[in-house]
Amino acid sequence: MPAPYDVPCRSTRSTRSRRRAALLAAPLLLLPMVACSDNDRDDPDGIDTGGGGREGVPTSMADLRWNVDDSLADTDVCGTWVVRSSVGEEPLHVLDVATERVLVPQVTAPPGSELAPAQDWLTSGGCVPTEDGPVVVVETQERYADLDAAPPKLVAGFTPTGEQLWVRETDGRAFGDYTGQGAFLLEALTKGEDLDAWTLVDARSGETVAAGADRPADVEAQQPMTVLGRDLVSTIEGEVLRLPGHRVELTGAPGLVDAERVLLRTVEAMELVRLRDGEVLWRRPDAHPVVIGGDAADVSAGIVLASVDGSFVGLDLATGETRWTSPVPREEVNAVQPQIGAGVVVLLHSEDLDEQVVLSARTGEVLDTDEHLVAGADVLLAVDEDGRPRSIAADDLD
Repeated sequence: MPAPYDVPCRSTRSTRSRRRAALLAAPLLLLPMVACSDNDRDDPDGIDTGGGGREGVPTSMADLRWNVDDSLADTDVCGTWVVRSSVGEEPLHVLDVATERVLVPQVTAPPGSELAPAQDWLTSGGCVPTEDGPVVVVETQERYADLDAAPPKLVAGFTPTGEQLWVRETDGRAFGDYTGQGAFLLEALTKGEDLDAWTLVDARSGETVAAGADRPADVEAQQPMTVLGRDLVSTIEGEVLRLPGHRVELTGAPGLVDAERVLLRTVEAMELVRLRDGEVLWRRPDAHPVVIGGDAADVSAGIVLASVDGSFVGLDLATGETRWTSPVPREEVNAVQPQIGAGVVVLLHSEDLDEQVVLSARTGEVLDTDEHLVAGADVLLAVDEDGRPRSIAADDLD
């Protein structure tokens, strides 16, 4: 019996989280990070304002210097908020592009916890869109802990302006997968029988929506792959479930569009589906998704990134018809971690992963830039050779 879809078994974001976690044990990565205990705090709202705290903490976009060659850095965009974290050398930054303000969240442990976050702890994070606005999720863990022993870590949710909404102490390596709407996945990432233990967490409250573990001996177990809603997930098996346990009559590997729609690819076709009622808005039997488990569409340009006959194409989001075919040969780019939004499609060069290949989301033509781009639905940043980000528009690249 054929697999329900011909795609990688994990989302690209989750795969990247696993890769980053696997590299943590390397001695070269034992570099200082920013995460502070109550005694180090300079602001009662849980953020460092730079007004008298640690030297060098940025407070505005003009202060930022990002290392774009840091292979462990991860940049997440929600609305006009950008969360950049790295387990290498940079602290976690929350950038409000609209006001150019920068915040550095500080996790406060829950009452009774023996954990006391310090400046050298490993820290990672991202942002999760919700109906009430984005939530910044921060994970922090003692750097020298035995990661294979599933040491305790702190996971906290913040408003983008720095208010800590909740905090929970849990086991497992830091670095969850923040892709999705309303909730996010925490994975144990440990050796042993609970290799794929997972918890679905409500982003606004920090409460557990559902939890489980995918074990080969348990044919009923299903591993969530992508969070489609607060309690709606797509699984590795290609099923869509409303946790805990209610099967939805949808099947396929997901590409994210927005809170209302999702792309699903089965063995028969790629379809744009309305999540509310499962209605198929259009289908393309000849198209294959480029993005699995991440953002697959630029809503502002009205296109879906797909592959047809081995070429990158932009499909009309409303009709599914081909609007453009990219002149870039598929073998010249690595499409594992594309960025889509704000009028551009950003791919990595196949031979040099530090080099980006940028396409216009409206026309598919190659856009020229010597700077590193960070793209989201409402944000496009260009980072120069000194690591300084600035806001631009796709038209600036023509």
